[in-house]
Amino acid sequence: MDLIASGDLKGILDVLSFMADVERALAELYHACGETWDDGHGFWSGIEDEENKHARNIESMKDIISRKPERFEKGRPFNIMAAQTLIRGIRGNIDKVRTGTIQRKNALFVARDMEQSMMEQRYGEVVKTEDIEYLGLMKEIISDTAAHKAKLDAEIRNLN
Repeated sequence: MDLIASGDLKGILDVLSFMADVERALAELYHACGETWDDGHGFWSGIEDEENKHARNIESMKDIISRKPERFEKGRPFNIMAAQTLIRGIRGNIDKVRTGTIQRKNALFVARDMEQSMMEQRYGEVVKTEDIEYLGLMKEIISDTAAHKAKLDAEIRNLN
């Protein structure tokens, strides 16, 4: 049953808004890291740029769903409370970076854990669709996220 017939359109758009908020919070975390540790500014700013791109992608995904809701069905339930908790955690880590109460090494571990969290791995399950434009944006986010985790893992290995 498509999103209009099921009455799930607003709920799905709200879920995507929370996902975009998570991406923007991660971008802010990476921005703070880049400002704090100049030696890794290029590293952090590259990931920050991609997180901002993910937020824009999600906004585009919302537009696609709004224009063509008949092409989408509700997928797996999404826990908005978990998203809110994740955003609060990210904001807490931003404060730690900015106040100097977290070391670069620990920030790398936190960032890696955020990237591998279920939040970023479940984009493909929020809706069911065959829409190529939507799927392309979603796959880009998933691919970038895997690359972010790999970059962070490499930085962590270089610490030793």
